[in-house]
Amino acid sequence: MVEPENNDIQAGSWNSFLKILHRLIEPFVSIALFAMMALTFVDVIGRYLFNSPVVGGLELTEFSMAIVIFLGLVLLTSDEGHVTVDLLDSFIPDKIKTAQKVLINLINLIVMGVISWQLWIKAIDVADYGDRTEFLMIPLSPLIYFMSIMTGISCLILFFIMINSLKMEK
Repeated sequence: MVEPENNDIQAGSWNSFLKILHRLIEPFVSIALFAMMALTFVDVIGRYLFNSPVVGGLELTEFSMAIVIFLGLVLLTSDEGHVTVDLLDSFIPDKIKTAQKVLINLINLIVMGVISWQLWIKAIDVADYGDRTEFLMIPLSPLIYFMSIMTGISCLILFFIMINSLKMEK
């Protein structure tokens, strides 16, 4: 019997984690996207047929859009689906490609970490001021905290992708 290598076990557990993550997040993305679509449909019908749009419809659409975008960011990051440009890949030797991948993931990690940190600071400021939406008076800080947390989770995923790419090359 052949014993699985440590890298195979790590890759298997990483893939299992990503599948669980997708199963947890995808329903919420779907629900938020459907709610945004349904709200827009009802708002347009109400606006043009009955001259009565949904009160706060724009605010709810904006909240739904933020939820879809930031949950989608976690899914996109876990799939390593960010836009890449491979103009120079044919010129880079194979020995350097691992270092290149780690460097790019490190840059992404730093940028995403700064965004998460700044969103957290903004959420604290918004909570201190008690900012709310104009019509429905929904507090804004929970949404901004959510955005910061989802960006932070994307940072963690990028970190593990970077670590796994180093381990897989050994």
